[in-house]
Amino acid sequence: MKNNHYQLDKVVIISRHGIRTPLHNTLQFLEKATPFKWPKWNHPYGYLTTRGGVLEAYFGHYLSTWLEKHNIKLSTTDTKLFVYANSLQRTVATAQFLTIGAFAGYDIPIHHKYPIENMDPIFDPSLQDDSPEFKYAVLHDIKEANKDTNIFENLAPAYQILSDILDYKHSKLYAEYQCNLAKIPSQLYFKKHEEPALLGPLAIGTSAVDAFLLQYYSAFPKEQIAWGRLTSQEQWQQIIAIRNQYIRLVFQSKTLAKHSATLIINMINDLMQRDNKVNLLVGHDSTIAALFGALDFKDYQLPNQFETTPIGGKVTLQRFRHLPTDKYFFKAEYIYQSFEQLHSGQALDANNPPQHYQLHLNNASVNSDGYYDWLDFEKRMKPFRTE
Repeated sequence: MKNNHYQLDKVVIISRHGIRTPLHNTLQFLEKATPFKWPKWNHPYGYLTTRGGVLEAYFGHYLSTWLEKHNIKLSTTDTKLFVYANSLQRTVATAQFLTIGAFAGYDIPIHHKYPIENMDPIFDPSLQDDSPEFKYAVLHDIKEANKDTNIFENLAPAYQILSDILDYKHSKLYAEYQCNLAKIPSQLYFKKHEEPALLGPLAIGTSAVDAFLLQYYSAFPKEQIAWGRLTSQEQWQQIIAIRNQYIRLVFQSKTLAKHSATLIINMINDLMQRDNKVNLLVGHDSTIAALFGALDFKDYQLPNQFETTPIGGKVTLQRFRHLPTDKYFFKAEYIYQSFEQLHSGQALDANNPPQHYQLHLNNASVNSDGYYDWLDFEKRMKPFRTE
């Protein structure tokens, strides 16, 4: 069997939104965690920035050429494209810029269900169940994850770097707790209709790292990125591990992942039955992490990127038809911009493509060409079906 015997039949692309401003609900952490002043942004909090839009347009252009390489062209009347975004400014705007970059001049509707700035349940990690039994199961997952690798011990050097950058010892937060950043008490925030959160060092660290990343990706002047105190790739790698760990525990751990990914897995299943060859869903890092946790993807480390769910990254769920046998096969790839591509705002094309990384499933085997049996992947999605 040769790879050119496989024809891409259908793809569902799950995208995280592009570069945004910091989120409003993290400002309380950020203001208290440092004596320094945080920079002002020229967009409202949590909105896609102009630069974020430009980079998504570049990405869209690249995706259209990638699809053409797989013999999927929008210009032919039989190729249908379906675009659906969470009803927030940053997700709808990401979908708009992506489709403009990919298919400028075509009238492609961007579907979203609610008025802007209202969460769509499909993309909402908020709790629908806050029963003691459910909370116990979630705490059990977190405890199990911590058993193999003691999270706070492993992250101790990262917290030290972050404390130094923030000058935490001179902050209101230090005055309040009188202890090292890593020693602030942790607590699971667990309330119906609200997003679960691991309050304490992980939440504070995640908010600060997110703010620094957005400055870096937005190409702030060097002296403005973390007040000029974040100077090496090693420091970045260490502190981003805090954010990765938060996402892994809060969104990707089994119980919460299954809870919040059910609706989107249902939607993916449904889209695979429809005529559309290309389906684009625009959500969040929580969307992607929950999907990975619920469908039992293997752990991974993305080359040239410290984030496990990078901003603007696209997870592509691809169904191929094997021409000699007419059987269907599955492949998943993360297509994303490298740490440097985001920082330098480079246009993406054949000479400067985004990164491609093949994702793998636990408890499933690939054939000699590196593809999974489609029926096996369908079986994985089946338990999530709700009529």
